[in-house]
Amino acid sequence: MDDETLLAVIYRGRPATTDAVASLAHLTEREAAEAVERLRRSGVLGGTDSTLSYLDPSVWVAAAVAVGAEELRRSAEANLAEIERAVAGLPAMLRHWSVGEASAEQVPIVMRHGTNASEDLWFDTARHDSGTLQAILPDVSRFLSGAEDRIARFAHALSGKDAVRVIIATSAIADPATAAIVHRYDSAGVELRMLDDLPSWFWTDGDQLALPFEWGESRPTSVLGVRNGVIAGLASAYFQSLWQRAEPVAPVAHTWTPLLRLMRQGVTLETASRTVGVNPRTGRRRVSAAMEHYGVSTLFALGVAWSADSGRTE
Repeated sequence: MDDETLLAVIYRGRPATTDAVASLAHLTEREAAEAVERLRRSGVLGGTDSTLSYLDPSVWVAAAVAVGAEELRRSAEANLAEIERAVAGLPAMLRHWSVGEASAEQVPIVMRHGTNASEDLWFDTARHDSGTLQAILPDVSRFLSGAEDRIARFAHALSGKDAVRVIIATSAIADPATAAIVHRYDSAGVELRMLDDLPSWFWTDGDQLALPFEWGESRPTSVLGVRNGVIAGLASAYFQSLWQRAEPVAPVAHTWTPLLRLMRQGVTLETASRTVGVNPRTGRRRVSAAMEHYGVSTLFALGVAWSADSGRTE
C-alpha cells in the first residue's frame, strides 16, 4: 500500500496508535510504524512514538512552506518550486481530510460535480460584492458552448469584485472564437494575462480556495472548495508568482475608468456606480483604489491626475 492510499485510510478511520494503523490497514506493526514516521516527516500526521495526532491542513501548509509573501517576491527558484509542490499536494490532502470525522469542525470542505462545477462552486460559496478573485484557466473551450444567460450572469457577478485577475493559456487567444468569448468579460473589469504552460486549474477568492480533485486537471468536473486563510494564502502566493511571469493579453482599462468618465461629466459617484452596474459601496472602493494608484487624497486631485493620464493613453 502506498503512502497516499494509507493516508486516506488513516484519515477515514482516525486510529489513535500505530498498532491501530496496522490493524486498520492490514500491515505488520513494523510496516505501520515505518509508514507513520514517513507521514510525520511529510507533515501530514502528528504525534510521538506510537501515539497519533491529527493536524488540520492549514497546519500542514504552514509547516510545509514557511515563506511569507515578501520573501516569496525575493525568493530563488528553489523556494518557488517548494511552494508549487505544496500547492500541487493540496487536492489529495484535502480530499483525504474531507472523509475524516473531524473535517467538518476544523477545515470544512465542500465539493461540486458536473460540467459547470468550477463556476457553481464560486456562485454558491464566494462573496460577489467585494474582494479579489484570482483564477488559472488552462482550458477555456467550454465557454464556447456556454448559454448566453449564464455568461451574462457570470459577467454581472464579476463586476461586483474589486479586482478579477485571470491567467489563460497563450493558445486560447490564437483561436478567434475562444478569444471573443474571453473578451466578453472585459466589461466586468477582468484583467487577463497568458502563459504557455499552466500547471492546473484553480482559483482563490479572499480566504477561499478551489482546486480540482487531481492536480493538473485543466477542465475539472469535480472540484474541492475550502475556506481557510492559510491555505488560500499559499495558493494566492503561487498565483502571484505566475501572474508576474505572465504576459498581458491586451491593455485593459482599470475598473475605476468607467466611473471616472461619468463623474467627469458631473454624475455623482452613487449614480455612476449604478450606471455601470455596481453598488455604490463597490464604486467607492474603486475610486479609493484610483486615489491610491495616483497618490492623491481628494476627488479634485484624482480628476486632474486621471485626466492627464487618460489624455496620454486613450
